Amino acid sequence: MNKSLVEAVSSILNIQPEKVTPETSQENIQSWDSLAHLRLILEIEQNLGIRFRSQDIPHLTSVADFEEAISKLGR
Repeated sequence: MNKSLVEAVSSILNIQPEKVTPETSQENIQSWDSLAHLRLILEIEQNLGIRFRSQDIPHLTSVADFEEAISKLGR
């Protein structure tokens, strides 16, 4: 898993890095609300020097989704 992604998810959602898995999602992390989602998007974009397409952002609802999107952007 991408180290920057794990660090961002851990920091923004206030969970231990070892608890971040591809299955970590809005459905199973109570702190992953709409504000946390926006903060997560911004943190990942800044740390990796990427920009998610605006139409993709609502569909980034799990760590696995983020990994796939990051991979498609060549990171």
